[in-house]
Amino acid sequence: MYIILTSKLGEYDARPGQGIAPVECYEYFFYGRKKADFTIAEVTADQGRVSIVETGEGGQTNSVPLKFFEHFDTLEAARAELEQLVTFGSIDARLERAPLH
Repeated sequence: MYIILTSKLGEYDARPGQGIAPVECYEYFFYGRKKADFTIAEVTADQGRVSIVETGEGGQTNSVPLKFFEHFDTLEAARAELEQLVTFGSIDARLERAPLH
């Protein structure tokens, strides 16, 4: 099973916990400006959690259970979901593959 983690620049960072392994990372650009990072991660343990860390000084951390994330049976299904997220007719939005971090 796979999930998609989103980190929005200047707002929050999604960090996989135990039982969640990043597989692919993408940078999201909107009209030429980077707005977010997406990570497709494989879930290897049902009780895994994702930490959502607010950026900036004094940012809070929330531990979110997997049940709040959409699940995909295959890596290809997760990729297709990402493509659908960035396709808005003639709007200039694109994904670029990035190294795992």
